[in-house]
Amino acid sequence: MPDKKKTYWKYFFGIPRYKIDWYFKYYMYKLFGIIFDKMHDQKDYWNTRGAEYFEEVFRSQHYKYEIFFQDMLIEELLNLEFKSFFEAGCGFGWNVKRVKQEFPDVRIGGLDFSLPQLMNSKVYIPEIYMPAARGDACFIPFKNKSFDVGITLGVFMNIHPAKIDNAIDEMIRVSRKYIIHLEWDQDNTKPALREKRIFKTNIVSHNYRRLYESRGKKVLKFETYKDFEGRFYQRFKSTKVSTWESFEGPEKYIFIVIRL
Repeated sequence: MPDKKKTYWKYFFGIPRYKIDWYFKYYMYKLFGIIFDKMHDQKDYWNTRGAEYFEEVFRSQHYKYEIFFQDMLIEELLNLEFKSFFEAGCGFGWNVKRVKQEFPDVRIGGLDFSLPQLMNSKVYIPEIYMPAARGDACFIPFKNKSFDVGITLGVFMNIHPAKIDNAIDEMIRVSRKYIIHLEWDQDNTKPALREKRIFKTNIVSHNYRRLYESRGKKVLKFETYKDFEGRFYQRFKSTKVSTWESFEGPEKYIFIVIRL
């Protein structure tokens, strides 16, 4: 039997709590200029939202836009030599499935702290065995140099500034050859999107180039929306996708590849 107290705090009159939080913070910022502190820990957030994120992505057809970034990942992997791959923040297996389809002989793995997301991976990729650990990217439960390539796509932007150094060190420890990030960087985006995201307490910007170069790692590639915006809009000029949050274009991510 579900815990009524926990259920109450996850939903209010059938509306998920994270949506109520989103609108509350949005209007507090728009009306009064109030900005709340970034969330220090997002486990509760993703254990709540993760329960319906899988269905939300496909119901809204938001995945159509995300395929563009996924294609960028695949195109880069085609240029690299690797035999194993893991994703920190694998969710329901969206990216891992694509990598396994494109590189069937590659050993794969995943990590996520959202149990509902990991359970949904069994629905989304029943034909693929994805060894996945339930854990935190700041304390990855894998051995040193377990995988040739480690990636994140829109995951490290959920890590608090006080914890990002741990997460970067863990990615370096677990990955053998390369790390690839598609993440939010407010210094390399459009002012309109920076303004639109400023009130969000679950989204944090990090300077990935500085984080890796300060550790003596070589940045092989660093691209911003200016490099791929034309391709993005050419591809989606006739695509219509409806989401409960407003549209965010190619400026939502930077693309960085690190050689270890």
